[in-house]
Amino acid sequence: METISVQNIEGVVKGLIRKYYSERMDNVVIAFGTAGDKVLRNIRPLQIRRTVYRSVQLKKERAVSPTVQAQDAEIILAEPDPVKVSIISREEYEYRKNIDQFDCWQDPLEAATVNTTFIPEFEDAGATARELLCEVEKSNSYILISGFGGDFAQSLHTAFSLLLKERNIPHLNVIIKPSREDLKRRKIAESGIKKLEAACGKPRVYDNERLIEKHKEFAREKDGVIRKINVRIARDVEVYSTRLSNASELLKYQLSA
Repeated sequence: METISVQNIEGVVKGLIRKYYSERMDNVVIAFGTAGDKVLRNIRPLQIRRTVYRSVQLKKERAVSPTVQAQDAEIILAEPDPVKVSIISREEYEYRKNIDQFDCWQDPLEAATVNTTFIPEFEDAGATARELLCEVEKSNSYILISGFGGDFAQSLHTAFSLLLKERNIPHLNVIIKPSREDLKRRKIAESGIKKLEAACGKPRVYDNERLIEKHKEFAREKDGVIRKINVRIARDVEVYSTRLSNASELLKYQLSA
């Protein structure tokens, strides 16, 4: 066994601390389900940092078009200015159209890069959460986002939060509660929020009912109000993520300086 002198102990410990932090992100933001995904797609990073944005979706939620026979196609560009053309599969086009991401494509350099993971139906949310934690990037902290009105998002979000708590990993739960227009989903969400709060502490809850009432004067159509709400939540989530990342960086320098 190697013997380390007292003079070298400090250097060895600081080296281990640097290695620990180098293997981990400062923060990972994970969205469960379509409601959380729409928030994630509206995030505009405030600064360059060690943060990953990941969306977890149920596989059957992905819009898949029927197989069609390949045909010849002709593209005519009549505009005088340079035009960027992207060719994507019909399946990918239908998927993107389904989750209403077109607005985010306008300026992709400002939008967060989101990695999407599709998982099949599951029976054991706890087991799925453990598998997912092994697949996503290691991090010093996590932010979990979802709408709690559906079984998939609520069960997996709760299981993942419990898993992080068991492992003493700092994390913040962000919940989007459906409006009274969808009373059934709203009641499901309220029940789930109470259980999450009892098990993992008070989450940050965004009540769509109150937010729609607050923002409806800014948009004539309902879709416009929802889009504005998603942008508002996305900005808040990015602020939370930045603070967690900065705290992680500060602690790293304090321990290894």
